[in-house]
Amino acid sequence: MQLDVAVSLIQKSKDHLISYRTTGFNDAQVSAKEICEEMNTEPALKEKRLRSTKRQFAYEAPDEPIANAMERLEVSFFNAVVDCGIQSLEDRFESLGQVRDNFGVLFNFSELDVQTLRDQCKVLEVRLTCGEESDIDGSALATEIESLPDLPQAKMTAFELLTYLSQNDICELFPNLWIALRIACTLPVTVASAERSFSKLKLIKTYMRSTMAQERLSGLALISVNPKVARDISYNDVINDFASRKARKQRF
Repeated sequence: MQLDVAVSLIQKSKDHLISYRTTGFNDAQVSAKEICEEMNTEPALKEKRLRSTKRQFAYEAPDEPIANAMERLEVSFFNAVVDCGIQSLEDRFESLGQVRDNFGVLFNFSELDVQTLRDQCKVLEVRLTCGEESDIDGSALATEIESLPDLPQAKMTAFELLTYLSQNDICELFPNLWIALRIACTLPVTVASAERSFSKLKLIKTYMRSTMAQERLSGLALISVNPKVARDISYNDVINDFASRKARKQRF
């Protein structure tokens, strides 16, 4: 997954949730009524009597309870769930948006004027500097972007531009742009990794094999992890090798 594409998809998801918050509840009502008609069920929510409790005087008046069951469902449940999703998107991917802004000059350089282009190239140079060494030269990067040939598309992703430079064999003409694009395309979009649901160790070392030594456990684990290699092993050769090592000298 590319960094600029991922940020664009996240923004589209956020915009969809914001739009869904406005119209989604009415659409859900229509769908729920259709399902109720198919099930021969009355599409109505049970009204609950609101309890009134005495409160002490306070400068801030409490919110008035919502009597309408449908309105109460929209406010207390639907809006709360959608708002939680929107806020989670903002909190989870806030740092990803900041990283995308650091490399923004590589994604929207066609929309920038000369001075803004040079300023953002300098910012990118600072971001890619460790100690006294920098991966790119900001001034040279701005010059290379200005001297790019006519691109196939007005707006290209970082990976598409990287592919264009590689296919046309012009990487050496744009060394700083080539390095910056490679860094941008190899940045991880998320730090989440897949988790294995089943452990090979649990399948091998059961309660009946709890006293096996480390060498035997390692061997069984190797066979279990590489079953294709294990199928190609000749059992006769293994048995003969084992017998030759364990055979005792026969007395005459």
